[in-house]
Amino acid sequence: SSTKLELQTLLWALDSISKNDLQIQIYTDSQNIIGLPERRERLVKNDFRSKAGKPIRNEQLYRNFFESIDTLECRFFKVRGHQPQAGKNEIDRLFTIVDRASRSALRQHRLSIHSTEKSD
Repeated sequence: SSTKLELQTLLWALDSISKNDLQIQIYTDSQNIIGLPERRERLVKNDFRSKAGKPIRNEQLYRNFFESIDTLECRFFKVRGHQPQAGKNEIDRLFTIVDRASRSALRQHRLSIHSTEKSD
């Protein structure tokens, strides 16, 4: 899911950061990631379980997320992704460029895997 991919990517990026960095600024269009710090108390209180008592989807990724932000000083900024160009600021425009490039790279990667599988 996109939620899982967004969390995995963020955790990978946070893992690559020196723990000596004073403050990390995270820009994302992921409402899930932006809202996680506010949801933390409830998630921990419920031991990352649903009302039915089942572990929530992506439980371990959420646990890893909170562990990571506890060791780094992180500030989160919401980016308006997928908005008309006229309403975007400089950060939003840069985010659009990165988003398009990453989606293009992913498509190319999938195509190369697919063509390799056909030739085998």
